[in-house]
Amino acid sequence: MNIKKYRANTTREALEKIKNDLGEDAFVLETKQIRTKGFLGIGSEKQIEVSAATPDSVAGSEPNNEPARDLRDKKLNLSDSSDAGPNSIEGGEENSQPEVQRDTDTTLSEARVQFTNSAKPAFYPSRKDVDAVEISSRAPRVVHSKPETTKQLLTVPEETAPETQPKQVPLVSNRELELLRSELREVKFSLSSLAAQRGTPNGNSVDLEAQGEIFDSPFYDTYLELSSTGIKPGYVREHLAEVIEPFKNGLIKNERILETVLLNTLSSKIIFEEDPLQLAKPAVLALIGSTGVGKTTTIAKLAARVALHEDKRVELVTLDTYRIAAVEQLKTYADIIGAGCHVVRSVLELEAVLRRLPDDATVLIDTIGKNPHDLADQFEISDYLRSRHDIRKCLVMDATTNPFDGLAALNKFSMYGTDCVALTKLDETIRPGALIEIISEGGLPLTYLCMGQRVPEDLRNANVENLASQILRKDFRAEIQNSLN
Repeated sequence: MNIKKYRANTTREALEKIKNDLGEDAFVLETKQIRTKGFLGIGSEKQIEVSAATPDSVAGSEPNNEPARDLRDKKLNLSDSSDAGPNSIEGGEENSQPEVQRDTDTTLSEARVQFTNSAKPAFYPSRKDVDAVEISSRAPRVVHSKPETTKQLLTVPEETAPETQPKQVPLVSNRELELLRSELREVKFSLSSLAAQRGTPNGNSVDLEAQGEIFDSPFYDTYLELSSTGIKPGYVREHLAEVIEPFKNGLIKNERILETVLLNTLSSKIIFEEDPLQLAKPAVLALIGSTGVGKTTTIAKLAARVALHEDKRVELVTLDTYRIAAVEQLKTYADIIGAGCHVVRSVLELEAVLRRLPDDATVLIDTIGKNPHDLADQFEISDYLRSRHDIRKCLVMDATTNPFDGLAALNKFSMYGTDCVALTKLDETIRPGALIEIISEGGLPLTYLCMGQRVPEDLRNANVENLASQILRKDFRAEIQNSLN
């Protein structure tokens, strides 16, 4: 047998060499990985060595006393039988097969061992040659039904060729597609409602059986947008149901659904109160609340509006002596706007100051910021303010407060006899609608809205339009005027 060996960096390169040298009908006998010799073992590289032969050389090596047979349909099983000699291959037990391994850089089709032989092969490879045969470790046996040529090895099988014809996709009618979309919206709506039920501070249940029209556009789009602002989903769903019939009758336009639902929600859930400083004379307002909610900044805005815009006398009174820098800052600001500033340390001093001030003065009292869960040392001032009905007590709340903490703070500070609520830092939250639930559950009227550090521009009286503008981040009043014109 005329056997030639070819070396290359990859199996494919070796097969190309065999094809060019021996032709497309050459047989691959053996594939193994070798390492080239370097100088003193340095610089050696891994290569692939493939042994191949031509059909003529294999046929010529057969003995004359044996008739030639076509063995392409036979399988050659390589087994390591204990009865076989060291240089023989016989059909042994299936569980005594030699261990074979394949180079990870080659594919199974590139490393198949091909043999064409007679009933009694004339060439017997040694055990060393058998151990060098490398195929996929996942194949339990080396079995081949017929030899393959290099032309066949380099040919991409038809079943792996990419499809050129597009698959036929079953057509779906528009009605079926719309029905599927409606069902998906209903599932999403129900999941959102269930999440709202689990997150309700007071534990109220949510009715998941809303009207079916709410699941469809444009109502469901409105639901998603308003819910994303933090408004309780139950509130949105309740007022969405109210606009379905007017929308069908043409009384509400598509682009007005969002505004209508929001205005109805705010007007039904929140009590809005006019500026307390305009309701009573003498006007005395005390701001209470947690630490860092913006009481002092709100007092500065109120003082600037009264002193500069309304040209009235303003007197500032602070009980917050714990923050020396804040007291000095308030005194400096009072000098700038021409207001009086008084520092008191007890209820007796506060009472004395209030008696000295004229009746036509607007008095703003800044109390100590306290943790709502630690008010044990505030009973004296809280009892005094609660007993003074001529003093309006405004609870200042941070708009970034979550509903759970907001309701807890509202309940704790009720010991001061709070009359109204002011919302601050509306520009710092992405979910301003979450406070609707706090104000609604607390039952106190909303008086002021603060949304920045500018004095006094970033202070507005609370009403439906102003709060809606903060929730949707746009000039809601201008939108309403444009829609009416």
